[in-house]
Amino acid sequence: MKIPLHNVNWSKALIQNLPEGIVTIDKDGQILFFNNCAERISGWSNIEAIGRSINDVFPLSTGNGKLLEQLSTTAASLPPVNILTRAGKEINLAIKATDLELPESAARETVLLIRDVTMEDAALRLRSYFLANISHEFRTPLSALKASVELLLEGLQDFKLDETRELVNSIHFSVTALQTLIDNLLESVSIEAGRFRIRRHMTGLKKLVTEAAQLMKPLLERRNQKLVVSIPNNLPKVNVDPMRITQVLTNLISNASKYGPIDQPIELALSMKKDNWIKVSVSDHGSGITEEDKSVIFHRFVRATENDKPQYGIGLGLSVVKAIIESHGGAVGVESRPGGGSVFWFTIPVEEP
Repeated sequence: MKIPLHNVNWSKALIQNLPEGIVTIDKDGQILFFNNCAERISGWSNIEAIGRSINDVFPLSTGNGKLLEQLSTTAASLPPVNILTRAGKEINLAIKATDLELPESAARETVLLIRDVTMEDAALRLRSYFLANISHEFRTPLSALKASVELLLEGLQDFKLDETRELVNSIHFSVTALQTLIDNLLESVSIEAGRFRIRRHMTGLKKLVTEAAQLMKPLLERRNQKLVVSIPNNLPKVNVDPMRITQVLTNLISNASKYGPIDQPIELALSMKKDNWIKVSVSDHGSGITEEDKSVIFHRFVRATENDKPQYGIGLGLSVVKAIIESHGGAVGVESRPGGGSVFWFTIPVEEP
């Protein structure tokens, strides 16, 4: 039976435009067919790829093995493999192989179905990282909270006032840590879902700084850090969401406290800039931040890379800061502090009277 020409052309067009890479190779691994998606994945054009070895077009990025060797020892599919594109970029591919026997030929061909799973693999690793870290971040304050409450229940009648106050302060600290974590999680989810909204009204920043300092007091006292605040007189009110700006301030103070040394102060300064902008900066005396980290530190799930120090948090606080400030029409940034440390800052516009 002869297949109509238009059906043949339709089939060819379908295979060429499938969202997966389709590659056929002969028994020696020489490429015989290479569709459009295979071109996009590999960076090789159809003309360049046909006639070349599959090992040359899809070289493995690690080890001394060859892709063809793995195909010959695997019945149907490979576990995801890392290969290098023609431009030298490492990507992760899922490959399924099927032998194709053509009736008019004794030669055996193998069809490879190729899918780029780089982003899927990254998402899985990110989920594992997130679950591991969020569990730790919840467990730490909850354990401290449980221990303090148990001590109070067991010996409340026998504790002196100072001992009771110390345990209550510990409870306050743990609750504040949990509240900050939950607030950042909820804000991050609302930002991701496009449900993030702000509710503005005219507010004095001095009042918000005072509230944030009070919220962070247990953390600062535990690390023996003093918050030094500098606010000029006659600072105008701003049209902001007070709850969200307080959240920004607590995130920045918490960040400075965690990465700053014990017994060293944290400076919070407000200043009036030209063109009706107020700049708020939070400075620490820590080891500073690398140039590489500066470009990504406000992204989600990114933390400063300090190999000799413990890592804190799950990398949401600064991304929430950025989203809140930009929704107010402001900007965020970080720079090195003269003498060592980091300065995280944000700006808020002042409305014309």
